[in-house]
Amino acid sequence: MSLAISVAISVLWCGCLTVFLSSNHQRLLAKPFSKSLSIPTFIGSVLISIWLFTLSYNVVASALVVLTFTMLIWLSLVLLLGHTQAKLIPFSGANLIFWLAVVQLGGQHVV
Repeated sequence: MSLAISVAISVLWCGCLTVFLSSNHQRLLAKPFSKSLSIPTFIGSVLISIWLFTLSYNVVASALVVLTFTMLIWLSLVLLLGHTQAKLIPFSGANLIFWLAVVQLGGQHVV
């Protein structure tokens, strides 16, 4: 089940990144993403992540885990970008690797 959880975190992280990149305050892209494209992408990633988490947890717990990870991923994106002058690929890669490491090192006891 750790593969399903890793995929769920990756999908959720991609959805959070698309919403983050649609903000006017982000500095990774010259022009922000379209909000009309990024919001449905984010909603779809949340629903897919909840579904993948239901393979290990019940629906309520899955929804709470996804909500918690969404807030933590957005917080890490904002804090990391505030303290580094990175480009999109290294910034995104480091953040995604961090969240995958958190899930893999802790497994179901952390998530």
